[in-house]
Amino acid sequence: MTGKMRVGTALVAGLLGFAAQASAQIPGMPLFTNPRYGTGLRVHVDVGQPTEAGTALGDLTVAQVGASLAIGPIGFGANVGSNFRRAQEISQGGSYNYSDNYTGSALAQLRVAGGGRGNLSLSVFGGASVDITGYEIAAASADIKYPKFATFPVGVAVGLRIPLGLGSLNLWGAPRYVFSKYVNCPDIDPTGFSGLSTMCDDTGQDFRWTVGADLPILRIFSIRAAYDSGKIEDQTVSYWGIGASIGIGGMR
Repeated sequence: MTGKMRVGTALVAGLLGFAAQASAQIPGMPLFTNPRYGTGLRVHVDVGQPTEAGTALGDLTVAQVGASLAIGPIGFGANVGSNFRRAQEISQGGSYNYSDNYTGSALAQLRVAGGGRGNLSLSVFGGASVDITGYEIAAASADIKYPKFATFPVGVAVGLRIPLGLGSLNLWGAPRYVFSKYVNCPDIDPTGFSGLSTMCDDTGQDFRWTVGADLPILRIFSIRAAYDSGKIEDQTVSYWGIGASIGIGGMR
């Protein structure tokens, strides 16, 4: 076995072990899909973690930053999230562990009903997210095509605007299906590791739902919260998340 094959075998074995534990080790963030949006650009910061961990921030807390752009009924959003504890350690000069993961996600929404001065809104949405770990970085440096685990949420979102004097409270709910699979799989296993083809053939489909609330303040600031629950590999997993955004427009 060549040196490259030995490196690749170790990397794939590491990913198999990591993927099997990912649901327990890496906390999730609610999927924010409020259909009550208007033309504008916003940036946001959110924190979240599994409900079983309570409300105190700790090892399972995730932080994400992102931006959203809306043009009429079409909305786009992108986020980057990571385990809060590890990101903090790395920023302070701590060592990087290959199993530490970062997640990039993108979401597109199309409002098909409501909006504007109406109090009800309905949108359809779809997106994708990919976990990136040090394993992928090491594989790229070894010129190995490395599989990545990706998820693809598809669903609908319903929003209700409740006028509150000078402002409003937006309540929303969003059921969705989440399709998952390994992407970027090589046609020929360059590592000689027999588990690669089985891993790449593995796909999943889970039903999840989210409810949330947004409170715009002077159309510049906004505070939001959400609760996300459903199946992940036949287990019910729930998350909570809170955050804030600032921008021009983008909220109604």
